[in-house]
Amino acid sequence: MIILLSITLFSCKDNTEPKEKFVYDYEVYKTQDIILADEDRSKFVQTCRQLINIDGKDVLALNMGFCHISFYELESGEKIHDILVDSSYMMRCHHFVGKDSIFIGCTNLHGEMELETPQALRLIDWDGDVKKIYGYDIDQDELNIYKYGKNEFIPPQNYNFIFCRGSIISCGTRTDSYGLLGTKESVEKPLPLGIRMDTKENKYHVSKHRKYAYIKEGMYYPTYVLQWLTKSANNLPIFRYPYSSSAFEWDFENDSVIEHYYKSALVDSIMPLPYPAEYGYEVPCSYGQVGYDECNQVYVSPIFFNKNTYGEIKHGLIFADKNFQYLGEMYDNKYFPSLSNKEMLLDIRKKNDSVITVNYLKLVKTDCDYDKYIDSCKTVLQAMKQKVEDRKNALKNGCPSINFVKSQMDIKESTYKILTLYGEGCIGCEQVTLQTLYYNREVLNKVPLYIIVSSNSANELEAYMRNNWLTYYDKVAKDTTAMMKKMANTSFLLNPRLTIVKDGVVTLDTIYQAQDIESKLLPQITGPDEHTKYMLNEDGEVVVVYK
Repeated sequence: MIILLSITLFSCKDNTEPKEKFVYDYEVYKTQDIILADEDRSKFVQTCRQLINIDGKDVLALNMGFCHISFYELESGEKIHDILVDSSYMMRCHHFVGKDSIFIGCTNLHGEMELETPQALRLIDWDGDVKKIYGYDIDQDELNIYKYGKNEFIPPQNYNFIFCRGSIISCGTRTDSYGLLGTKESVEKPLPLGIRMDTKENKYHVSKHRKYAYIKEGMYYPTYVLQWLTKSANNLPIFRYPYSSSAFEWDFENDSVIEHYYKSALVDSIMPLPYPAEYGYEVPCSYGQVGYDECNQVYVSPIFFNKNTYGEIKHGLIFADKNFQYLGEMYDNKYFPSLSNKEMLLDIRKKNDSVITVNYLKLVKTDCDYDKYIDSCKTVLQAMKQKVEDRKNALKNGCPSINFVKSQMDIKESTYKILTLYGEGCIGCEQVTLQTLYYNREVLNKVPLYIIVSSNSANELEAYMRNNWLTYYDKVAKDTTAMMKKMANTSFLLNPRLTIVKDGVVTLDTIYQAQDIESKLLPQITGPDEHTKYMLNEDGEVVVVYK
């Protein structure tokens, strides 16, 4: 926790560039609860939101439940307007230019793009009337010159589109066209990552320069979150890659890219994975999008520390001036800057189904010694990382399944079984196993059967247990960091795993192929072995019978 020992404010109007580095924090000088209108309650507030000025008043424009843009006046907290977007489509994003110019990006109700008859990008007005539906006219000369196929791009439709200098910019590459990052395919076929809709000529343009920075064959990074896209102080798009310490500003008018070094002092280089991967469970940390805080005239970019590496989710913020000169950082911050204009900086979050909380923030400099602070943060992170490594090493010394269960509970029996559920692999294999657990829950909860549930987060694990009736069982070891998945050593086939211990000796420790689930796995679960079965007698006691 950062202790504020001074309240030197970073003035919203101050353009001077400090010569030294600082430790920053956010101070809340005002908190406001906005009571949602009845029709907005219980709706999910989407990521897309804007702070705009309408008739001289500051207004929040919120994407509510994929189909509404709800406008709330900031000062009074009252809802002043609502636009119902075509309910046959899901609105992913919007950008308010004026009452007669509101851009929205949509997908159909299946979340798919319709490239033959695209409806993705539309222009509506204050009344919700559609003024224009942009087609999918990509400059054919550019496609021919750079040998791109039209079907490799998608129109701007997700929350990550921005409006710059009369153009809509989006991350337009189809990931299924690109392939896994770092593979031979992705290197030999470098697709541009930016697509621009010129709203005056109604034509899409792609850039020859937009490709993943510094990627060579064999440099594997997670493909799921390929890039972030935001807007710079120069009203130009900024691309940020989770693995890169630089931000890339795209001057699309001259089709050139300006690289800005924007690294956290808390981390070294983010090294590639040893194999192609869609998700980033093994990457220790990653960079987030670059936001420009108009109030303080600074860039803010988060750094995320992976729970699988550090044991819990941690984050920090990196600050740079409008020329991208590094200013300093904060670690484990409580508040996040959501929206800003030249006068204010806001942290916005949904408090409950009926209330949105708005925190008004001041960016403050603490008098913490910068070098000592960075060193102390590194020490904390290293200790967290070492604790996870020690735990992994303890699990490796012997049978990981047994050691993991023993890390959470006592095993008093000398003969017992451990069933590990990874939530992946053969879906049918897992479902038939879960059904067996459900139908036999009364007897199996009384026998020496221990269950490991491995998930990527605590919320994901609890939902998995609720949905599959596993909350009934008493002997469940919960893996909320997917550690057991990483230690499975099953060539990425994460079917249900059974470990059998007899008289203190492991006699079986294996996953089961699909064809073996019903013939081998299920009998082993419901009975001492494949030839006998557990049952309850009239007194509710467990007995063993022959089939």
